[in-house]
Amino acid sequence: MQFLDCNLSYGPLVPRTQLRGCANLSELKAHLNRAGIAGGLVAMALDEVNIANDALAADLTREGRPIFWGVWRLLPPHTGEIPLPRDLPAAMKANNIAALTICPATNRFMPNKFAIGAYLEIASERNIPVMLNTARGLTLEQAAGVLADFPDLTCVLTYANCWPSDRLLRPFLDAYPNLSLDMSYMLTDSGLKDILRRYSARRILFGSAFPESYLGAHMLVIKHADISDEDKRLIAGENLLRLIEEARL
Repeated sequence: MQFLDCNLSYGPLVPRTQLRGCANLSELKAHLNRAGIAGGLVAMALDEVNIANDALAADLTREGRPIFWGVWRLLPPHTGEIPLPRDLPAAMKANNIAALTICPATNRFMPNKFAIGAYLEIASERNIPVMLNTARGLTLEQAAGVLADFPDLTCVLTYANCWPSDRLLRPFLDAYPNLSLDMSYMLTDSGLKDILRRYSARRILFGSAFPESYLGAHMLVIKHADISDEDKRLIAGENLLRLIEEARL
């Protein structure tokens, strides 16, 4: 069973809630090797988006392949800080970037069709995964608004809340068939088995939120869950690999 993590980061920005950071990609790789994780989606923890996106691409080119795929942050195209919507897929392919994300609170923009619709339209058309992570300054209500405007969007929803959240998250699974859940913060007792019973293992991705959280916690959940070995393999890494391969860059 190969573990691929959908929620990794590194860089100079250490959140207040984080005990210690992971300064560079080599350090991150060492932690993953020790835990037995093959790689995954990784973002750069730095507020300046254009610098972070460029630095991440350079790091991946230098030492990231083949186990890492990058996550670039979006901004409204009007300020010319990131590639224009029509140029974005080619730029992603050239730089080993497999997914996109938005951090509206930190980067001060409206996460809606009005501001970033041109990017989300292309992502929807080309099956490019968009990471909707409430730990990155996106509210659950804003995530719902994005999906209401782009219901066919391929996306991974991370709800950063340690309390049982089924009443909040299951409506998303019901309404949007291209949405998967990152299990980084899913802590409900027997919750994984119950979600699989209704929605199938293809809707769940292994994630750790490392280095803000621990690498091994949800590896343990997957390994010892009362589910089939096939479902364990899907959640551990095959689902993420499928999303990356289905994107048309």
